[in-house]
Amino acid sequence: MILDSAYITYWSLRDPLCQSQSLPIVRSLVRRGYRMALVTFEQSAYSLTAAERANQKGLLERDGILWRPLTYHKRPRILATLWDIVAGAFQATTLQRAYHARLLHGRGTVAAAMASIAARSWRSKFFNDADGPLSEEYVDAGVWGRGSIGHRLTSFGERRSLATADAVAVLSSLRRDEAQQFSRSRVEVLPCAVDTAQFVRDSDVGRAMRRELDLRGTVLAYSGKAGGWYRSDLLFSFAQAFRQAVGDSTLLVLTTDAPESFLRPANEGGVPCVVRRATREEMPGYLSAADVGLSFRLATSSQTACSPVKNGEYLACGLPVVMTPVCGDYPALAEGRGVGLVLRGERQEELRAAARQLGAMLREPDLASRCRNVAVSEVGLSEVVVPRYIRIYEALLGPPRRE
Repeated sequence: MILDSAYITYWSLRDPLCQSQSLPIVRSLVRRGYRMALVTFEQSAYSLTAAERANQKGLLERDGILWRPLTYHKRPRILATLWDIVAGAFQATTLQRAYHARLLHGRGTVAAAMASIAARSWRSKFFNDADGPLSEEYVDAGVWGRGSIGHRLTSFGERRSLATADAVAVLSSLRRDEAQQFSRSRVEVLPCAVDTAQFVRDSDVGRAMRRELDLRGTVLAYSGKAGGWYRSDLLFSFAQAFRQAVGDSTLLVLTTDAPESFLRPANEGGVPCVVRRATREEMPGYLSAADVGLSFRLATSSQTACSPVKNGEYLACGLPVVMTPVCGDYPALAEGRGVGLVLRGERQEELRAAARQLGAMLREPDLASRCRNVAVSEVGLSEVVVPRYIRIYEALLGPPRRE
């Protein structure tokens, strides 16, 4: 077997981001005719038994994907990541030697470092499929101090990956403008994709879900975690302001965090709240029961580079999105296309004014179809993102080779 590309990600196979972003892209490239390997780093949170791993490997092979799972190491933090980079680079080199992989495709900062090292060693082409700048994200989230060893090493690695890549992609046009000054290649924008065939509003399922969960009034949905880059404090403040300004409402939280992280502050603020752990397959049903999607992030420079998956999923299910001002390209999209609101202030009177504006928006008869159309045209998996990946692959490798 000869490989065209080895796709390396620092996510686990069962990680929702791998399931929603990496796997669909790899499968689409295989369907296009490219021979692909997938390298993942398996974390304990998504652990597979030996039987499950063998089954997954067989399923992926039937899809035409050669899977190489490696072990993710967490501690000590910096040394563990450096160890994983060496392991990933070694695996990429093995795929180059054994299967003649012509392209090493690294998704995200750490995976890009692995692909960059191996590509330079064996003169394969290197595709830096960058997420946001991890060095800045970790500083913003309080994981590292600015100027710390972790911050300096990661920042250097990111600049090096941009400078040496044969192709570069980032998540937002704002990040593209920043990255282009370091890159010798033209930087493309590849937002996080939403599978618009899966994320479709089902009104019957939504009505049944509302009855089952006793969701009353306007349902404000939030998908994600508490803390880190996410403003859960603003989540409850806005939900409280909405009840005061518009009327009866329920906050529906879809998370893998402990329910108490959300239930306690919701109860303290007098906000009716329902918390559920939802699989990716269950998400469209839950979102079908909602009226609005919430997406509140830290107002830091690194968040200009983000492309929240939840935003695209909300829109695909016909939900307008209420968001903070620094959220990748989504604020401009929300205001320019009329599919959401950007919070310009956080005082209670400002939140109540935004809530009243949202209430008026929810009465617009074409709102749901407008949201859906924006998801399809801007972040749709098959409509937008896959065609862009195929163009990059064809520019790097030419059309798929025949047997």
